[in-house]
Amino acid sequence: MENYLKEMLVTLADAGVEFVVGRGVACVLHGVERVTLDLDVAVQLNAPNLDRLIGAVERLNLQPRVPVSLADIGDPDFVRSMVTEKGALVFSLADFKNPLRHLDIFLSPSLSFERLSKGAKWFDIGDAKVRVASKELLIQIKNEITPLRPKDVLDVQELSRLIEEESR
Repeated sequence: MENYLKEMLVTLADAGVEFVVGRGVACVLHGVERVTLDLDVAVQLNAPNLDRLIGAVERLNLQPRVPVSLADIGDPDFVRSMVTEKGALVFSLADFKNPLRHLDIFLSPSLSFERLSKGAKWFDIGDAKVRVASKELLIQIKNEITPLRPKDVLDVQELSRLIEEESR
């Protein structure tokens, strides 16, 4: 795993942020061989957790890609507006000095913390424990993408193969 991804995961976990890893990094952690550059997470959006998230993001030197405060994602009306009016699926944060350090926080209800945490698996990343969406849920989420991208088709095939191997 790339060091910047590990650094972001460990920083979030060490700060006590309640989050679940999804999309590409989740696939890689489950054993899919693919390249991914950003970290996608679902975050529990209660006030104490949001405070921990903001602290971790500041330590990582990440800033919103849009002129909006990260604290605003704690407001359900703001999130609903971003999703319905702007078509936003994620709230993106980046380190503008090192654009590879990129964190996306899911806004879409279909990618909520509650949904992704069901059946999630715990992984040891460095000295931290990180919750990762299950292979089965990743397949389900990938199949909900319209249109299905070639990389998503490959992820579904590989995750399915890994599940089949484990059942033998």
